[in-house]
Amino acid sequence: MKNQLHIIYITGVGDHNIGGQQKAVNTWSWYGVTTEICQMNWGDKQPWQSKLDKLLATIDKSVQEGKQVALVAVSAGASAAINAFAARKDTVVGVVCIAGKINHPETIGGHYLSQNPALPTSVEACQQALKTLDDNERKRILTRFALYDNVVTTRDSKIHGARNRYVLSILHIPTIATQISLGAPSFIYFLKRLANWPK
Repeated sequence: MKNQLHIIYITGVGDHNIGGQQKAVNTWSWYGVTTEICQMNWGDKQPWQSKLDKLLATIDKSVQEGKQVALVAVSAGASAAINAFAARKDTVVGVVCIAGKINHPETIGGHYLSQNPALPTSVEACQQALKTLDDNERKRILTRFALYDNVVTTRDSKIHGARNRYVLSILHIPTIATQISLGAPSFIYFLKRLANWPK
């Protein structure tokens, strides 16, 4: 359907079982959008480029079908979303990052490095991707992060010039869980405004 807003949800690490996330994302249809999940499979040891190629192909397929595409990403998936947005900023209408690991690849801990080898490459690439975004493009990014996050710090989630917002929650997993459920109506509204949808 022409002008249908289609949201691609991008997973973070530990995404071998996404049953709970799938249920939450399925409810977004209540707000008049279609959705699909791009499961990054961070722990499968595949190189970062293959993961980015998969995400870009997912975006391109939806655009070819006449849909307006937006990205919603959590945790490590936020770096993937920014990389994809920089590569497809003429077709992706906007991005929402929740508790996102976007900055400071050097702070990724040993466990995450060993179990998710594509993650540091994605975050490193994200630093270069951000440099390609102008002021107006950065305003098409909404970041949400907890008052306190035990996994990803606030400075790792903020993007200069983006719409950076604290949410009233603490800890990493609870913040993601509440935002993709209770927080969904407001960030979907943000994305719809960017898409000027419905017209």
